[in-house]
Amino acid sequence: MIDRDTKRLRKQAERDRRVEEIYQKDKKLYEIDQALRLTGIQLLQLALGKISLQEQEALSKKRSQLSEEREKRLKALGLDQKLYEVQWDCPQCHDRGWIDFGVKCTCLIQEEINTAFAQSGLTEEMKDQTFESFDLTWYKEQRDGLALAQKMDKVLALCRNFAREVIAGKRQKDLLFYGAVGTGKTHLSSAIANAVLAEGKSVVYRTISQIITTIYEAKFDFQNQGRQPEVLKGLRQADLVIIDDLGTEKTTEFVVQELFELINDRQRMGKPLLISTNMALRDLPSRYSMRTADRLITRSICIQFEGMSIRQLKAEK
Repeated sequence: MIDRDTKRLRKQAERDRRVEEIYQKDKKLYEIDQALRLTGIQLLQLALGKISLQEQEALSKKRSQLSEEREKRLKALGLDQKLYEVQWDCPQCHDRGWIDFGVKCTCLIQEEINTAFAQSGLTEEMKDQTFESFDLTWYKEQRDGLALAQKMDKVLALCRNFAREVIAGKRQKDLLFYGAVGTGKTHLSSAIANAVLAEGKSVVYRTISQIITTIYEAKFDFQNQGRQPEVLKGLRQADLVIIDDLGTEKTTEFVVQELFELINDRQRMGKPLLISTNMALRDLPSRYSMRTADRLITRSICIQFEGMSIRQLKAEK
C-alpha cells in the first residue's frame, strides 16, 4: 500500500506537470483557470456566511462564463477537460486498491495474484502446464495404454480435487508423486500450483536442493540472518509448498533434519505439501530416516506415475 500511495502521488505530479506545460504555452488558459479557482474560493466563503446571496449569484454567473470561456479555449488548442484529470491505471479505485473500507478492488486482487505467481518459483513453461493441457493421449499410445490412460484420468481428477481443497483451506492429506522421469509428475504439480495461485493463494514451488539452500542461507549466512524469520515463516505458512526432485540432492544430516522439521511443522499446522520424487517408496526410509518416511508415506496420498517418458515420446513425435 505504501507503493500505491507513492504511485498515486507520482500520477498526480504527472498531471500537474502536464497542466503546467500547457500554461507555459498559453497564458490565457492560465489566467482563466486562476480566475475560476478564485471564484471557487469566494463561493466557498458563502458557507461561512462571509458573502451575501446577491454576491453569490454574481459569482455563480461569473463562474459559468469562465467555464464556457475555458471550454472554448481548450477546443481552440485541440485539448479537452481530460487535461486536468489524473490518468489513473484503475479508474475504479483511483489506484488506491480499495473501493470501499474493507473491499478490495479487482486491480489489487489481480496484483496480488501476479505477485504470487512471480514469487512461486514457477518457470514460464510451468505456467502453461494446467489441468486443461494435461493430455491423456500420450498414455493411450503406450503399452497397456487404455488402462494407463484410465488410471491417469483418475489421478487428474484427484489432483483437481486436491487443488480445490487447498483453495478452500480444508485440512487434508498431502500428495506424494513417485515414478520415472517424464511421466507427468511435474505437469500435474504445476497444474495444481497454477489453479491455487489463480485463486489468490500462496504457493512455494522449489526443488529439494533449492529448499535446503534457502533454509541454510536463512540460518547460517551472516548476510542473510535478518531474513531467517521471513524465509522460514514463508515455507511453513504458505498455502501450499511443492517440493520437486526429492532424492536428487546430496543427503546430509542437515538435509534429513530440516526436511523432517518442514514436513512435521506443515502437517502440524494443517498446511498441505506436495512432494515429487523419482525414488521408489521403499528407498525413502534408508535415505531420510524412518520417521521422515513415515510422515511422508502414512500421511500422504501416494501416487505412482508409470509408463514411458512423455517428454521422450513428444521428442520422437
